[in-house]
Amino acid sequence: MYLKMLFSQDFWKLLVVSLKMLFRKSTRKRFICLVAAFLFTMGFNTCSYIRKFHDSETRKQAVLAEKAFKLFFLRARTQKGYARFAARHREYLARLGARIVNRAFIYQNNLFIHFYSDHEPADSRAKADRKSIDLLYSVFGIQRFAKRFWVEYDPDGYTAIIRNRYVDHNGIGLEGDIISARHLALKGDLTDAADLIRGNMAGKRLAVFNDLTRRITDTIERVPPGESREPNPYLSRVELIIPMNLLHLFTNMRDDNTTDIIDFAESVRVGKDGTLETEKTYLKIPEAYRSGMMYGDIDLYPRYIPLYVPEILTARWNWLLYEDIDINADFMRYIEKLHFNGHYLFSYEKSHIIKDKVRKINADIFSNHIDFYLTDLSMGIAFPFMISLFAFIHLKTEFAFLLMFKNRIRELLAIFWLLPLLLMLFVKGGMAAAYLIRPVLGGCGPPVTWPMMIPMAVSFMVVSIAFYPINKWCFSQFTGDNLNLSTLHKGK
Repeated sequence: MYLKMLFSQDFWKLLVVSLKMLFRKSTRKRFICLVAAFLFTMGFNTCSYIRKFHDSETRKQAVLAEKAFKLFFLRARTQKGYARFAARHREYLARLGARIVNRAFIYQNNLFIHFYSDHEPADSRAKADRKSIDLLYSVFGIQRFAKRFWVEYDPDGYTAIIRNRYVDHNGIGLEGDIISARHLALKGDLTDAADLIRGNMAGKRLAVFNDLTRRITDTIERVPPGESREPNPYLSRVELIIPMNLLHLFTNMRDDNTTDIIDFAESVRVGKDGTLETEKTYLKIPEAYRSGMMYGDIDLYPRYIPLYVPEILTARWNWLLYEDIDINADFMRYIEKLHFNGHYLFSYEKSHIIKDKVRKINADIFSNHIDFYLTDLSMGIAFPFMISLFAFIHLKTEFAFLLMFKNRIRELLAIFWLLPLLLMLFVKGGMAAAYLIRPVLGGCGPPVTWPMMIPMAVSFMVVSIAFYPINKWCFSQFTGDNLNLSTLHKGK
């Protein structure tokens, strides 16, 4: 019925007449001032809401995208404590949505991490570990290094070529003597690791094993960090990043009892371009570590265990129709309990930073939406009421004269119900369009804009519904049971 009325010719004629009367000389200034105040208030509130939304949304997306927040390095005092912790806490961590990253650990502020080959078997466990390792690559900015680690891998052959290098993660601006000291310390650590791995080897195989490990440790090269790349501040204490594949190489050489001494002595060849050519089987993950933690039986003290928490921060819808950040409170309490019980975290302050940032962003989002709702709903009802009341007071005689000749009271109510709503829609739609189109305003794009548009749309619908009886009340003298248009026309 109302839709049919909107397309009727009488409705548009009455709309034109009503607008002419509103802008007549006696009411023009007051009506324009009223509309201007309405547009300014609604525009200012909407613009403020959009600006604050963009600011909080930018900070929210930055926190959600911070990959370092998904990693925690927990200290284990000894290798027995390392294994005991994993046995006791693995299932509980799984319930918290976290897991231990088996193929990485920190030793002497250096990160040892496994570099995957595309030819490794893709079993279900390896896929789960691969996600956490890929995250570590991304956090430490070594995706390119990891991709170029494998120079040549022939699936049908017996040998593989790798780059014998490590990444100096936070070596920007360091003096040469400090870099040299780091390099010598790493060579010593690799030598100690080889000594721990070789165990009780004896005789000629021991001599060959020592010679091979010496070739590897003596020829390892430093890859300086890019001048434009700063270390992630949450993991800036990590100094060097070393391929754990070198430890695989040591372990598999130790376990090879089938190769004769001559072939064993030639099993690792050093290239002039900083590469190592070795048996392909030597670079595989040792059987002892395929299903469990790597090198938990070697006392590389101190040891830090990476905990991977992919869903520690997620976007969450609030009943007030906005998205804020939901933090995995159970895991955060678990981390605090571990620290309270003496388990040192490599970056404990990160947990406090996460909670503080989430609290501030959520408070800003909540405040912005509450302010928007209070202002938009109150002004969205008050100003249309003032427009309808203004029209009735100042145009009562003219409306009564029109209705004496043609009863179009429904059209009249619809006009002064739609007119303020269209002004509101113009303001909100214009602000939202400018936010999306103009690069100066820095729009976030359509996927991020919907959470902003929903409160605006809901508020508009609430105002539309609430204003309908108010508008009808303003013109109640035209809709009552005792209607005397002649008296109304005389201004009584």
